[in-house]
Amino acid sequence: MQSKLTTYDRFDVLVVGSGPAGASAARAAAAAGASVLMIDRRRRVGEPVQCAEYIPRMLAAQVQIPEAAVVQEVVSLVTFLPDGEVVRKSAPGFMLDRARFDQGLAAAAAESGAHVWLETQALARRADRVLLRRRGQNLQVQVEVIVGADGPRSTVGTWIGQCNPRFVVGVQETVLLQEPLQDTEVYLGSRTPGGYAWLFPKGDRAHVGVGIQPALNGALKPALARFKRDLGARIGPVVARAGGLIPVGGPLKVFDEAARVLLVGDAAGQTHAITGGGIPQAVICGAMAGEAAAAAAGGDAGAFARYETQWHRAFGAVLEKAVRKREEMESQWYSGDLSQLLRRCWIACREYHHAA
Repeated sequence: MQSKLTTYDRFDVLVVGSGPAGASAARAAAAAGASVLMIDRRRRVGEPVQCAEYIPRMLAAQVQIPEAAVVQEVVSLVTFLPDGEVVRKSAPGFMLDRARFDQGLAAAAAESGAHVWLETQALARRADRVLLRRRGQNLQVQVEVIVGADGPRSTVGTWIGQCNPRFVVGVQETVLLQEPLQDTEVYLGSRTPGGYAWLFPKGDRAHVGVGIQPALNGALKPALARFKRDLGARIGPVVARAGGLIPVGGPLKVFDEAARVLLVGDAAGQTHAITGGGIPQAVICGAMAGEAAAAAAGGDAGAFARYETQWHRAFGAVLEKAVRKREEMESQWYSGDLSQLLRRCWIACREYHHAA
């Protein structure tokens, strides 16, 4: 039986998604004086975790990271190439408890004045109203501006015709780690076409995973099984599993002024097309999007375009280069010397930064 439709009061800004991008946007919009509602379909913020949980140390200068969310520090990224070369690159950062990290950001948004509704899904948009489903009840809210921070397959993005076109598919297991490890490890080669395998330490545990580009005929489960066999006695029993999509098609158009919609984070394609990394972009661009949304709701006609300029100035060149490298890598995967190709297309190799 259809639930009764209930209308709630008006909000200046509706943020769809409570991950790092959404929570950062909600906090910034509320801090700017906007009335903000942030929703998420999940029962708990940050769960289940679908992330390798590494962030670079530089992000600590942009956002306060709760001490309880830091599991360990890492020193370097160690890359294993198919021809046996090992590349070690300084990459100081943190392995997080992402659930606690996300929950801290959401709590900060609430403390700034944002309303947070969990178990709430955005269904459709009708003029200045958004139809929601919350814990079995249909309702609608009136909003001035919508921020889509709802992940790789963004519902909000579909409302303005902006959808991520290309993905790497990943699967990850959390395992017991037999010996301490201070570095993140990445393995490149033919078993993970268009992607890589990883071993990321997390205290006495580690994330072991593989990502592939399906269009290059990779197979996730066999690749993960082979990788775990190669790691051998370094890892122990599995304690958790996760999987998901990583947008690698490059940034989308992040706003539609007529529709009063902004996109941010994975929903905007603001992920690195080679590494899949996206937390720094999500946090920093989220704050930009929230400020722009509050300004637009207050009548600032230039706020939407200003957000595009700001985020692009911060990350555009880096992300666009990554897209070009991905196109090169995928187009040449089965031709020529794979190790040389990967040196040109993997961010830890000097060829990535020197080649056109």
